[in-house]
Amino acid sequence: MKIAKKILTVLFAVSFCLYCLFFPAQVKSAVGEGINRCITIIIPSLYAMMAASSILLKSGALSIAGRWISPITRRIFGLNGECGAVFLFSLVSGYPVGAKMIYSMYTEGRMSKKTAEIMSGLCFGSGAAFVFGCAASTAEIGGLILISNLAAEIIMAVVLSIYFRKNPISENKRNAAVSADILTNSVASSGRALGDMCLCVVIFAVFAEMAEYCGLSVLFKGNLYKAVLDITAIAEISADIPATAALVSFGGVCVFFQISAIFRGKLSIFPLASMRICAAALTYLICRILQPFFISGAVDVFASGERLYREASPVPSVMLIIMTGVVIAETAKIRRKMPAE
Repeated sequence: MKIAKKILTVLFAVSFCLYCLFFPAQVKSAVGEGINRCITIIIPSLYAMMAASSILLKSGALSIAGRWISPITRRIFGLNGECGAVFLFSLVSGYPVGAKMIYSMYTEGRMSKKTAEIMSGLCFGSGAAFVFGCAASTAEIGGLILISNLAAEIIMAVVLSIYFRKNPISENKRNAAVSADILTNSVASSGRALGDMCLCVVIFAVFAEMAEYCGLSVLFKGNLYKAVLDITAIAEISADIPATAALVSFGGVCVFFQISAIFRGKLSIFPLASMRICAAALTYLICRILQPFFISGAVDVFASGERLYREASPVPSVMLIIMTGVVIAETAKIRRKMPAE
């Protein structure tokens, strides 16, 4: 199996490089499309949430909030207060944010590897900013997709509470502490994580173009495969509402690679991928049941119409990238000086 995996990896890498070499015009178009998604979707919808999640976790604010909700989260989900707070926050924050928080807790020794892998598959919300800004063409459709996703996540958490009750996570009693170091380190780490994510988005944009050239659209009878590969492409495809909700719940292969980059090989993404397939099926069913109550008579509604929100100019995102680069550079300087001092 290992030899076959290596052979397939080499064959894919060679094919990808040959495509980039012989079809530069298509690659240029795909790269531009990927960069545009990063500037208009990824950075506006995720940057603030990633930085906020890091600040909340490192400052101990989530631990303190968890003390208040611990009786509820333990009774319903079998989770301690802090993990329950991370789960609830991840439902509205965006795909990699929950996984990044879980990875931080794992590296600090606050949960086992298996628990961290299960929690990463559970803390996987798309976020309202992404749903209303990219996946929905009307407020009604966006609300239906978001509620279907939230309901599926809560049901999965209730089912998995059996595991969490048998393998309880100890409480983490911390006092809140906010400092300039926490703020700058949170911004810097979020910027680096976003850089990895944007690189994945650009690569998968080229891969999707290559897949279309190879006839994958004919094989799958449409362009749904683009959203399966990279969920940020969902604004460009045609799909009925339950299928769109299921794709948003699944997250896409590109998101899995982004999370794999965050895990740095210390956690497996296979439990996460398996859980997302189950979540997508559950979301599809819930959305199909709820659709008549939200949209009467709208059976063939596509999610690919005009977005409810579109970034008017890339300038704010570009300026944010530049300022983040400055913060990362200054943080690196401080760390280099620390041993000398």
